[in-house]
Amino acid sequence: MKHLMIFAAFIMAALWTGCTKEEMPEEARQEESVLSITPDIAGVKALTRSPLASFPHNSKLGLFVTSGSLGTNYNGVSANANVKSTFNGSNWTQTPNVYLSPANAVIYAYYPYSSANTDGTAIPIEHTTQTDYMYGTHTAGQGAINNGNPRVNLTMRHALALLQFKFQRSNYTGNGIITRIEVANVSGKACIYNKGTLNIATGAITKTSGQTASANIQNAAGLYTIPSSGVSGEVANLRLLVLPVSATATSGDIKMYFTIDGKVYVWDVPAATAWTAGSKNVYTVTLTGTGLIVGNVTITDWIDGMNGTAILQ
Repeated sequence: MKHLMIFAAFIMAALWTGCTKEEMPEEARQEESVLSITPDIAGVKALTRSPLASFPHNSKLGLFVTSGSLGTNYNGVSANANVKSTFNGSNWTQTPNVYLSPANAVIYAYYPYSSANTDGTAIPIEHTTQTDYMYGTHTAGQGAINNGNPRVNLTMRHALALLQFKFQRSNYTGNGIITRIEVANVSGKACIYNKGTLNIATGAITKTSGQTASANIQNAAGLYTIPSSGVSGEVANLRLLVLPVSATATSGDIKMYFTIDGKVYVWDVPAATAWTAGSKNVYTVTLTGTGLIVGNVTITDWIDGMNGTAILQ
C-alpha cells in the first residue's frame, strides 16, 4: 500500500507539471489573473486628426510590467518587458498575456509600440516623422494592481510639444496658399533637437548630441489656403510637433519659416521661448500686403504653453 501511494503521488506530480495554464486545476488558476488595461490621453479634447486625442483601431502600446520600477520585471518574467498591447476598437489585448499574482505590479506604457524597445528608460523619439509619442502609468487614484484587481487605468501624456497655427489675411490680394512651415535653429545655435530618448517612468528626455534638424510640414499642392476673411481656426494640416525646447537665450535663436504663394516669410522666435512636453502653443498669423504678423499666442487642449506677440517683415 505504501508503494502504491508513492506511485500515485508521482503520477499526480507528473500530471501537474505537464499542465498548461488553461489545463491547471481551478484552484490553481484562481491564484492568477490576466492583466487588462484602459488607457486615456491626458489633457486633450476630441479631435478628428493627428496629433492623437484618442486611440484609433489597431493602435499598439508597449507595456513594461514591473515590480515597482523599470528594470525589475514583474515576478521576474522577462516577457513582461515591452509587452505589445493592441486596440481592437473597444478592448486592448496583450501579447503575450500578463499573469498577475498576489504581488503588486506597476505598469509603464509608451506609444507607439516597437519590438526594438527593450529599455523603458531610453525609448527613441524624434520629430522628423511628426509622430505623437506618448508615455504613461497608473491614473491618479488607481488601486494596487494584482490578481485581485487586474484592470489598470493608464494616463498617457504627450512627450513632444505642439505648435498650432491659425491664419488670417488683411489687405492681402494673393491666393494665400501655404505650402510649407518650418521651425529651425539659426546657424550656430542648437536649441532644437530632432532626436532623443524618453524615460517613460519620469518623462525625462535626453537629447541626442548633433541631431539638430528642423521640424517641418509641407505639401507642394498646398497645406491650406488662408480664408479671405476671418481666422482659419485650428486646422489639422497646420500642426507641428517638436521635441521640447528649453527657454531660448536671445530673439532669433529659433526661426519660423512660412512659405505662402511661393514667398518665404521669416519670423524670429522671441527670447525666453520654451516649448515644454505636452504643451500646445497656438500662434495666430496674419498675412498682410506688406508682411506677416505673428501674435496672440494662446493655449488650448494640452497643458499651458507660451504666450507672446511678434511681427514678421
